[in-house]
Amino acid sequence: MKQRVPFIARLIVFLLVMATPRAFGSENSLELNYGMGILNVRSQSVAQSFRLTLPLLVPGDIKQGWKSFAQATWTNVWAQEESYLLDYEMLDATLGVSYGFSQRLGVGVVVDSRSYFGGELDGFIQGFHDLFGIGQNGRDDYPKGRAVISKYDPVTGNLISQSSANELNNNGLNLFVNYNFLHDNRVLPAVNIYGVARYAFESADIVTNGNGLDLGLGIGLAKKWHSSFYTYGIAGYTLYDDQDETQQTVIKLKRHQFTGLFAMAYTLSQNTAILGQYLYSTSVVETIQGLNEPSHEVHLGLKFRIGKRCVMDLSIIENIITMDNSPDFGVHLGWRLEL
Repeated sequence: MKQRVPFIARLIVFLLVMATPRAFGSENSLELNYGMGILNVRSQSVAQSFRLTLPLLVPGDIKQGWKSFAQATWTNVWAQEESYLLDYEMLDATLGVSYGFSQRLGVGVVVDSRSYFGGELDGFIQGFHDLFGIGQNGRDDYPKGRAVISKYDPVTGNLISQSSANELNNNGLNLFVNYNFLHDNRVLPAVNIYGVARYAFESADIVTNGNGLDLGLGIGLAKKWHSSFYTYGIAGYTLYDDQDETQQTVIKLKRHQFTGLFAMAYTLSQNTAILGQYLYSTSVVETIQGLNEPSHEVHLGLKFRIGKRCVMDLSIIENIITMDNSPDFGVHLGWRLEL
């Protein structure tokens, strides 16, 4: 026993030395585990797009100094059940700026906007399905380019009501703060925690009435496994403001949501990386069949550096497992610029 105690003590000291200096040492971190980061595509799921959609941040996304960033994601939605039909497209755009006080602490402000319109991608998607022998799932029974939300009697199949998808338009102001716990530790992953608050300027009137303050919290991980291979993970929770119960709402929404992301990146060169991501989001709809299921979204794309200060994202989005609560197809373009 007398020999074991010093050994255990030395082992504990060794582990602390391995973790502490690299994790909490100099602010001029080598950023061992950061890499080029993830594709900055937030969820494009149908019901999750009506309010705050948790931004996806991993260590290294907010570095020291000023940065501006923007992204635009164009998705096509086709969801058909006995009681409803959703047929439209959405442009999800954000514009923001961040400031890192150090490599650990950073803040930012983002303006987001979602616009709903007719299906410019309908012809491309139907042609793609025909080319590869994929069923249209009823798409070809309706004209292309529609932007409609239709409600049906599930028993008789008769149309009850039909409204324009642009009634779902919404936008808001997001404020967030991020803190990195670890930097270039060779054993442990880099870790960050962040929070976001969103105030809605315009809400989707057919979903909820009145503007509210939604809150989100996320934890991100980044780990370098090889000279060219990185993995990233995010776990998030979102708390939504109550709906106005004094006014009639078309869709009853839940007050909270859980989000999870897993991403893999392989660097082709110092300035280019190829990425694959899987994004899971729990349902935010109470009872509507299809929309009350979790969403499963896959992102495949490239991240590349232009010059010394600009990084761009280019990716496609596909739904898997649950089709009704996820975009049928989408494209994403984003950029991040050091000021």
